[in-house]
Amino acid sequence: MTNKTDILHIQRINTSEGFHSLHEKWNALLAESPANNFFLRWEWLYSWWKVYKEDNHNLCILLVFRGKDLIGIAPFYIVHKSWRSLFSYKRLMFLGTKEGSVISEYMDVICRDGEEEDVLRKVMEFAVHEDLCDDIFLHIMDDSSKTINLLKSISHNMKFLHIAVDKIESPYIRLNDGYNGFLNSLSSTMRHNIRANERRLESCNNAAFSKTDDISKFDRDFEELVRLHQCRWESRRLHGSFSNVKFREFQKMVMPYILRNGHLELRFLSVSGKNIAALYNIRYNNKIYFYQSGLDTAFDKKLAPGLLLHNHSIKEAVSCGLKEYDFLPMGSLDSYKKHWTTGYRNVCNIYMARPGIVKHTMAVRDKMKTAYHAVRGF
Repeated sequence: MTNKTDILHIQRINTSEGFHSLHEKWNALLAESPANNFFLRWEWLYSWWKVYKEDNHNLCILLVFRGKDLIGIAPFYIVHKSWRSLFSYKRLMFLGTKEGSVISEYMDVICRDGEEEDVLRKVMEFAVHEDLCDDIFLHIMDDSSKTINLLKSISHNMKFLHIAVDKIESPYIRLNDGYNGFLNSLSSTMRHNIRANERRLESCNNAAFSKTDDISKFDRDFEELVRLHQCRWESRRLHGSFSNVKFREFQKMVMPYILRNGHLELRFLSVSGKNIAALYNIRYNNKIYFYQSGLDTAFDKKLAPGLLLHNHSIKEAVSCGLKEYDFLPMGSLDSYKKHWTTGYRNVCNIYMARPGIVKHTMAVRDKMKTAYHAVRGF
């Protein structure tokens, strides 16, 4: 049993080999953490690092121990950046995230329940003492997480500049009242659309729902997901996620892990043996995460296969006793998610800067202004 009087110490992991060795310890601690969600699991973040690491990235996982007990994991990496080619600096970020790209959701520092403040304080002190970074940019955090207020308080005491930015709504459905309770929570228009589409589907030849449950079928079903996803987005003259080579490589690597562990909910709706819709969902910790989808836009325009597949997945989640169906944070084209629920949580990004980089940035800006005015003769 952990002794609260034991001294905290940190071990830094900066190699892929060291990261690989953490598999079991990582997921065991996550299961004890209030931050327990699928996107913090080892297999997701390890696969992400294998695919997305770049030459200017350095792994920086901080393991926090109380005595011999692992009580915290800060899943970080360092990005070496430059500001207008005038000076370089180091930015600390969550694994699984990149600026301008949403791959993971609900990021956080993993802590044993009740240890959050001690872990975060130790991590911040270590970051300063070891000069790990000049600023910290933490993306896609659930704004109800204890981590946010604790980081604000700790960073304020350490003279960091801290700013919370970009709050985004993340709709979800509570499933506690069963499927009928879920239907009753919808608008009359949405209930009508579901029932009308179910009747239309009954008139289709050999309509069937299926789920990928065998690794031998994965490659085939993965290509179907990609085909349907790209079909949906290309019909809007937009690039789908799978048009990005790294995203496709990452998903091809991580999804077999998810399937083998029993967390993959890759579902299809087919008519006459041809898939017309796909859902890439993840089942974890008594909930479903909706991650990606696809749609054959050339199929009968009177039928809404995406709506039918979501409805089927919600029915299945209820029958399995799951408590939540999470649509994940909304993008600019995701307004349809709010048709399913009025419940939502917020996610946000947090930026923190050490005093040195703030002063450096301001000094460079002042010098540039002075030089500009001298040239202009003002």
